[in-house]
Amino acid sequence: MTMAEELTERLSDDEMRQLIKLLVRYCNSDLDQFDDWRVTLPWGEAYISISNALPPGVPRDAFTEVWPFSPKLRESNG
Repeated sequence: MTMAEELTERLSDDEMRQLIKLLVRYCNSDLDQFDDWRVTLPWGEAYISISNALPPGVPRDAFTEVWPFSPKLRESNG
């Protein structure tokens, strides 16, 4: 599989768990206050914001909790 093909495939459950673990690790070790990233894709750009504070006027419930893993993402072996 080429890199271009790999980047268009949906993430497997294992890959999603790995992504979340790496983001948690990043937030624990490297995130100061915030980071804003831009990813250029064939169809346009995607914007990713990571912050240790809620945006003004946005309730906490607007965010999906992913760590600790939700039951949907929890590995079958515990």
